Parts: sequence; structure tokens; C-alpha cells
Amino acid sequence: MKQINKIRICLILNIFLLFFISIFVTNFAGKSKYFRFGPNEDFIFISVPIDNYNRYSLLLVLIFFNDVIKVLISEIGEPILVFNVYNPDKFIITDFTKYQLLFYSNSMFFISNIRRIFEILISITQIDIALFSIINEQIVSTFTVCFLVNEKKFSREEDTIELNNEDTT
Repeated sequence: MKQINKIRICLILNIFLLFFISIFVTNFAGKSKYFRFGPNEDFIFISVPIDNYNRYSLLLVLIFFNDVIKVLISEIGEPILVFNVYNPDKFIITDFTKYQLLFYSNSMFFISNIRRIFEILISITQIDIALFSIINEQIVSTFTVCFLVNEKKFSREEDTIELNNEDTT
């Protein structure tokens, strides 16, 4: 099976799973405190009451910066470390000394794991906070993926050629 077909099947399965989970949760959630929007008197985020729009706005700003930095790190920095450390076919490392790779890898992974505590709290506190975070991450991810893809060369250019030919007719 071609790689593109595997990706298409996985995308369809992912859409199906998201749809199934969404229906399941919305049918059984009832009047959950999770499915609210904006500040509330009993909205507590890491022991801080988010009971007015000033605090809510500051929380959104904090989440925005967290998401931007997280995506940049996970899509640009971490793959460099992961591919150098975990690639079983790469035996000669040219970009780092042994101790640099050990230090940067362990430091990056440790800090990222601690940051995940904050991200879990974002996900489980309130649906609007979780959706805001997901949308931020997706927007930044779109830019970083475009940046990384633009650095690549492609051997399959027929799609681009066909689009260019359609534009001239």
C-alpha cells in the first residue's frame, strides 16, 4: 500500500474517532462545569480563581505564549534531538559532541515534561480554554510545517506542474 493511502486511511479513522467521541461526550456530559465559557465564580485554575475578565484574559495570554513556544520547540528543536539520539541507523553524530547531545536532550525533555503538567490543566479545566489552546497550536503549527516543508525538495512535482498548466489556460 502506498504511503499516501495509509495516511488517507489514518485521517479518515481519526475523523471517525473524533466524531464518535464528540457524540458520546455531548450525550452524557449533562450540566458539567467543563462545558462552560469565560470566567466563572467557581472557575479555579492552578489555585487561582478566574472569576473576572481581567484574569481570564491574562490566562489566555499565558496560554497563547505557552502554545507558541511549545509548538516551535516540538516541531523545530525536539526533532533534531530525537533524530540524533533515537535514529538506530545514525551512528556518527556531526552536529553535537557527546556531552552536548546528552545535556540538550535531557534538558529539553525534562523541561517539556514539566510543562506538560500545565498543558494537562489547560485541557481539563474548561472546554473554552482547551479549544483556545488547540486553535493556537494549530495556527502556529501550520506556519512551522510550511516553513519546514519549504526547506525540502520534492521529486514528485507533477501536482505542481498540473496546477501551473491549469492556471495558464
